[in-house]
Amino acid sequence: MGVENGIVLIVDDDEDVLLAAKFLLKRHFGKVITTNTPENISELLTENIIDVALLDMNYTAGATTGKEGFDLLKHLTINSPNTRVVMMTAYGDIDLAIKAIKEGAVDFIVKPWDNTKMVNIVTSAFKKAPGNQPNIQLTTAPVEEESQEMSEVERIFMFLDITSSTAIAENLGHVKYFELLNDFFKDLAKPIESHKGEIYQYVGDEVVVSWALKEGIAEANCLHCFFDILDTIDDLSYKYLDKYDMVPTFKAGMHYGKVSTGTIGTIKKEIIYTGDVLNTTSRIEGLCNQHNVNLLLSKDLMNKIPNEDQFKFVEIGEISLRGKASFVTLFTSQRN
Repeated sequence: MGVENGIVLIVDDDEDVLLAAKFLLKRHFGKVITTNTPENISELLTENIIDVALLDMNYTAGATTGKEGFDLLKHLTINSPNTRVVMMTAYGDIDLAIKAIKEGAVDFIVKPWDNTKMVNIVTSAFKKAPGNQPNIQLTTAPVEEESQEMSEVERIFMFLDITSSTAIAENLGHVKYFELLNDFFKDLAKPIESHKGEIYQYVGDEVVVSWALKEGIAEANCLHCFFDILDTIDDLSYKYLDKYDMVPTFKAGMHYGKVSTGTIGTIKKEIIYTGDVLNTTSRIEGLCNQHNVNLLLSKDLMNKIPNEDQFKFVEIGEISLRGKASFVTLFTSQRN
């Protein structure tokens, strides 16, 4: 796909998301601007003609209503009507996404995203902006919208990402860092496949792996997958040292629960999972550094996994996760 001569604005309070999205999109667009706060949007609109804006739904710690994202969407609709807005919603909050489209967004992206889908959605949004549409007449019949009923399933999720990714990217440079990510994700594929896992999505340096509950707990597949990834990267350490002068380390969070699944989207359709279990798993993974461990899992999941003396579990304690009123008991695990 060639480079589009357009300007893309990304607004998100997560610096890693900004880095990953800019790194991906700058290869496809003339200019990519990022900001971690909506407070300077007016200034950015004065200085730039924004073709496409990617907006997060929430910017304040603990916020989950999406109000800040909708306020920013309204601001852009009024003050920059030619800008096509794509909302970024964490783990497929369908209600917020549909509401955003009704209020003027052209589409939405589920975080964590698939890179190809991200590029396709933003490119499609760019081409819908005034002045970017080709002067042709469509003669094809309108496509009938397909409907997909939502269903509810129980699944295990593992969020796994590289430790200190921002510092690594700065040290290696963006091109070398992209090569590192490619190598890392390729090396994860075999242990994930061997233990019946499915790669749900990538976002930046993070991969989301999922199992049907029955397959994930059978023979402790989800835990063995994590430890086999550790072994794989250790076995290939010579390759990383030779090519990058470092060996990537990583951390992971695991949890399970009921999620809704179905096909959603307008410009680009995709099958997604949505539910609190995804937000909780992400937050569990984010606590690994605080507790100086490379793996955290919920007590709910631990109680489902057949132990058989293969693993040692150490309780971290009850943790109050941001945005949740209830407590979640977390454990870390080691192989015996």
